[in-house]
Amino acid sequence: MTTTFDSTFAVLRQARAELDEGRSPYSIMHRLPPDPSERPLIVGDPAGLRSLLEWCAITDPRLFHAMFLHHCMTIGNALDQGADAADIAALAGGARIGAALMNEAGRGNSAAAIRTTAAYDPATGEFVLHTPDSGAAKYPPNVAASGVARLGVVSARLSVGGTDRGLALFLVELRDEQGVCRGVTIEPRPATALLPMDYATVRFDGVRVPYRRWLADGASIAGDGSFHDPLGDPGARTRRSIGMSRFSSGAVAAGLAAVARAGTALVLERAGRRITNDRLAGEVPALAHRNQQRLVFGAAAAALAATVVARHMTGPSWHIPPGGGRGTGPAPEVFRELGAGKVAVDRLADAALTACRSAAGMAGFFSEHRLLGYQALTMAFQSAGGDNRLIMLDVAWSMATTGAGVPAEDPADDRWIRLFRAREQRLYAELTTGLPAAVDFETWNERTDLAQRFAAAHAARTTAELMHEAWHAPDVAEAHRLILDQLYRLHCLTELAADAGWFLAHELLTATELLALPEQAGAICGGLAAHVGTVVELLDVPAQLLDVPVEPIE
Repeated sequence: MTTTFDSTFAVLRQARAELDEGRSPYSIMHRLPPDPSERPLIVGDPAGLRSLLEWCAITDPRLFHAMFLHHCMTIGNALDQGADAADIAALAGGARIGAALMNEAGRGNSAAAIRTTAAYDPATGEFVLHTPDSGAAKYPPNVAASGVARLGVVSARLSVGGTDRGLALFLVELRDEQGVCRGVTIEPRPATALLPMDYATVRFDGVRVPYRRWLADGASIAGDGSFHDPLGDPGARTRRSIGMSRFSSGAVAAGLAAVARAGTALVLERAGRRITNDRLAGEVPALAHRNQQRLVFGAAAAALAATVVARHMTGPSWHIPPGGGRGTGPAPEVFRELGAGKVAVDRLADAALTACRSAAGMAGFFSEHRLLGYQALTMAFQSAGGDNRLIMLDVAWSMATTGAGVPAEDPADDRWIRLFRAREQRLYAELTTGLPAAVDFETWNERTDLAQRFAAAHAARTTAELMHEAWHAPDVAEAHRLILDQLYRLHCLTELAADAGWFLAHELLTATELLALPEQAGAICGGLAAHVGTVVELLDVPAQLLDVPVEPIE
């Protein structure tokens, strides 16, 4: 990264105060990396970009939201599909702030059914963008703020010679320093309590887009109007364009895991010195109470589990082949696992922050203590970045209809992973038994509850495997390994307890084992109470960003 940690943290600390005073996150982005002379972070320093996004999320989720849409959804997609070097430079240097305009108001998450059109004009070599009606307006990109030059990645149905060529992506000028660009209508949306940004609906009326701003990805239109696409057909082009969402997966997961770690660190550090008045013991630290231990260490286990999954996602989410602009995109199973990972991270982060807010008492209610704002991010991304329920249905559909199956049991697996694998295998068998080769709506509709349970079981198993692999790596310090082993066990116990009845019914747990789960979790938490400092260290939250009071002011 082009600035030192200390200078970046100084900017972020000031940014927190400015955002609390009502300043726009866009005015802050110019003071953060990268330097205009450097390559975009997503290709030049993806690990540095991930750290920067994590720090922004800890500072303020609004800043994180603006940053990931700019660096990942705009610059990432522009690089991946062959944008002009001048546009990349304008985005990377901050002359333009990026935006992503995919979904439409009347279509929800049905990104493949986009009705915004981009008709090729052979007389000028330009594309003409048009919104047919209010239901096709782009919704809800955060582009309503004035005085900010915005360049958006817009999905539209490409028409060449009157023929539908599938869904394509374009870089479109939405605003310049003087105002909204010609033919673009931006209508601000009412303020929202969750992740408040400058949301808007956007419509296009004859907006002309230069040929060079078509993210052609290897496709071309010759002088005689003939169209060529290396992908071969409109369906393949549409799937490639919808794949732009993959750039959000790694970014969103990084931000969600970061706020879970930050919330946990804030509460955990203070739990040992916050004094409670107990009816039996008098004045004792909050952390002396077993129920408080269960909350804060359960939050730590969930936050660290989310972090393992999120950091595993960075590579496949942001991978851009050398040269860019000539690919088919990742394999379908990569998209599937990125989707499952995003949902798993969101669920774990939300569980961690729910526990944190409960442990913090009244401080969990007031925005000044940050916990509420952090959880607003996890709540927002239950629908944003792909609806979690729909993603998990897609995961189940993909695995059930392609014969992906579930890996066979590995004797090297520990008991926890074997249990999670057994649940996944049995639910997969139940889901696919009697499923016809040509699945109709009614057949699948009847199985959607089962499909969601199977997808959740798949995510639970893969999460445990990633945790086990990461925390047993040779480079993990022995002192950390001992604590991580306890947190891993606590995570697995929590996952088992959520479906304890199912494991009992399938004779994978005995009644005695089931009844012992709470006691085992409690014992782990009691042991961890002596290692608060190590747990906080493992949460990996910069101390410079944790200057937030958690106890209410007396």
